[in-house]
Amino acid sequence: MKSVFIVLLLTTWVSSRIPNHPIHLTLSEVVYEEKTKSIQITHKIFMDDLEEHMEEVLKTQGKEVNLKLGTPQEHPETDRYLAEYLAAHFKLLINGKAYKANFLGKEYEDVAAWLYVEISNVPKPKTIDLTDSFLMDLYDDQNNLVNFTFPQKKGSLRFVQGKVREAFSIQ
Repeated sequence: MKSVFIVLLLTTWVSSRIPNHPIHLTLSEVVYEEKTKSIQITHKIFMDDLEEHMEEVLKTQGKEVNLKLGTPQEHPETDRYLAEYLAAHFKLLINGKAYKANFLGKEYEDVAAWLYVEISNVPKPKTIDLTDSFLMDLYDDQNNLVNFTFPQKKGSLRFVQGKVREAFSIQ
């Protein structure tokens, strides 16, 4: 009986030390809509990672904030903080020009946050310069995957430590 108790105690202690998820990954989808001349961007990020990184970033700005993402106690300025975070860590130059991205909103699904952004009045893209540094200074093994769809080209990009920027032609 004593050995069963010790095994249960050790199992509980060890499992409490394991992170919520073993992979550090974000997924983004970038789609150019020809009819509306807009770029629709969707990000899927683990909520615990996002919350931890955003709170660290806000702390460097002198703001002690407890975001409590996805809870009834969520900070009232979360949308503003999310918009600022996205603008700082996901940058898109189209044909050499920066456009203002509009944060449309968020949804929570289990352990992930879905974040929606739109860039309006974008001419048909010929060149793209993309920077994706989500969570890079939080985890050494961070991987950010970006799938993109433009009329002339579809593909995927992978961003890791030391490689957070990629430029390419769409023609």
